[in-house]
Amino acid sequence: MSEPLTEPGAASGLTLRSLILGICQVLIVCLGAPYAIWVLGSSEITWSFFPIGVGFPFVCLIFFNILLKSLKRSWAMRPAEMITVAVMGLVVTGIPIFMVGFLLSIPTTPHYFASPENQWGQFILPHLPNWLIPSNAGMAMTWFFEGLPLGEPPPWNALFDAWVMPMFWWLSFVWTLYFVCFTMVVILRKQWVERERLAFPLMEIPQTLLEDSGGSSRLPAIMRNRLFWIGVSIPMLIILWNIIGFFYHFFPKIAWDYPVQIARGFPTANFRLYFPVIGFTYFANLNISFSIWFFYVLTMLEEGIFNRFGLGVTEADAFVWGLPSTSWQCWGAFVAMVLWGLWMARDHLKDVFRKAWNLHHPVDDSRELLSYRTAVIGLLLGVIYMLAWLHRAGMSYTVAILFLACVLIAYLGITRLVIQAGIYYMTTPIVGQAMTMMTLGTSSISPHSLVALGMCYSFFGDVQSIFMPSAAHAAKLHATMRMSRRGLCLAIGLAVLVGFVTSISYILYMGYEQGASNFNSWFFRVSSGAGLRSFEDAMAKIKTPADFHTQKLTFFGVGAAAMSLLTFMQYRFPWWPIHPIGLAVSAVWMIRNQAVAIFIAWAAKSIIMRFGGIELYRKASPFFMGLIVGHFLGVGISFIVDMIFFPGNGHPILHG
Repeated sequence: MSEPLTEPGAASGLTLRSLILGICQVLIVCLGAPYAIWVLGSSEITWSFFPIGVGFPFVCLIFFNILLKSLKRSWAMRPAEMITVAVMGLVVTGIPIFMVGFLLSIPTTPHYFASPENQWGQFILPHLPNWLIPSNAGMAMTWFFEGLPLGEPPPWNALFDAWVMPMFWWLSFVWTLYFVCFTMVVILRKQWVERERLAFPLMEIPQTLLEDSGGSSRLPAIMRNRLFWIGVSIPMLIILWNIIGFFYHFFPKIAWDYPVQIARGFPTANFRLYFPVIGFTYFANLNISFSIWFFYVLTMLEEGIFNRFGLGVTEADAFVWGLPSTSWQCWGAFVAMVLWGLWMARDHLKDVFRKAWNLHHPVDDSRELLSYRTAVIGLLLGVIYMLAWLHRAGMSYTVAILFLACVLIAYLGITRLVIQAGIYYMTTPIVGQAMTMMTLGTSSISPHSLVALGMCYSFFGDVQSIFMPSAAHAAKLHATMRMSRRGLCLAIGLAVLVGFVTSISYILYMGYEQGASNFNSWFFRVSSGAGLRSFEDAMAKIKTPADFHTQKLTFFGVGAAAMSLLTFMQYRFPWWPIHPIGLAVSAVWMIRNQAVAIFIAWAAKSIIMRFGGIELYRKASPFFMGLIVGHFLGVGISFIVDMIFFPGNGHPILHG
């Protein structure tokens, strides 16, 4: 085995075997995710911040490590090695679907879909930069969407000319965005972990599964607990029961979803058996989990009243899936939450910038993944490059600054919600393009800027499974387990590089092999795909310019004011029971799918804490860990069954 990359006093996880296993994990995610949902029609394995695509292999790795211990204890992998493998998987979960999927579905559409009927030749094509849009020379885009004719060899020269330059420039922006997110995590880690002491509920699983029981036992401590196996058995038995129904259609199925219509005009309440959400939420603070389901109920009632009386905003925004009125209200609360978090961190941020300016400043940055000087300089240079890139792509500097600010606020907000509340999966209430256009008014934004905003749905449209929360989890694990920062940074960088190359290569191969429009994905649909939505939205704004949207910004202001008031009450009065964080996610459609599971976790934990205190809480923890692991194992087995017996006709199980 090669020598690990390490530092004095730090445990290195980057060894030859962890590197090989980590790359295998990256390949599982980046090949498995598009194959699972676009070809196989099975479960979504990368739609959360600790997804099946990482959780199932990680649990299998735990069992494999137990086997190694049984053969020879010295052969077993060290916790730092296993964490490195998991981190390499976590940081690439957003790459194959929600990053590369959009990078290959939106910039590819203009030259393929343009026609006299849709008027793109008049309103869209003149404003597109050639260096960002693959051309259809040599039928490169036509064959990507429709597949190569039978027996036709790939026109390599035409494909190379069409793809290389646009992909280079898109990746230069996306990789810079990833690095900027990484620097923000480094800058804020100490504030989040040591000052605010955020819970990081999703990291309970890897840390607990790696706790050794000591003595001669080869099992992790939690696996010697009966409650853990009871928890594992519940989702496992339900999934295995349903797998029987895959083969025998008359066999009764246990449903995951129980939709309930409260009244006419009110949103449907989704009662969902979401075991990983129950498990992870158990480790969040009670006032936070209460806040999420409480504000979900209030928002549902608000939307019902709006619908019944015809109130609120009716004009929808592209890539916004909720009711416009409550979505903008929620976005106002979301932005206020992020700005308040930065204000709370002001003393720490001053220390960071002082350390970046003066290396002799007493602030210690030895436990960070990057030095503060590297992080601050990287952040500034990255932001400058992204602004220059956006301007060169067609945006005015005013539009570029406001849009990029919205992007970074969204990433910061999602990251905080994941590491503080343990939210399993989520997106933003409003996308940055909508905020930019509604604030400035489309009448004051040039067609070049509007088309450039439309192109940027390629990396900021359906904002899911983003990189930044995974980077925050990596930083937390690095500091907690005192791992080598050089080794972990190299592992993360290599994972991201391999992830992008693998995802792009595989999706391009599938496109030319069977036609991207034939994928089981709305991204590439001919009638309503991501590219059509993006550029149709831009064209609509060009054809019908308007001033800033008073109604939407009013709801935004109401949300921000309500969030500010709730935050003031929380910090001013210790007895105040309602945490404001729930308001920032109350209208996000993903929370609607998780709210009942969050309520169950809150209710269970409340009862446990009331009657048994912290001691009973700790004793019950293995059961909730088991719910998560059982879900990982069950969905993993279901995926394998689909792959073997039902290719193209799989059986998806929830999001995850």
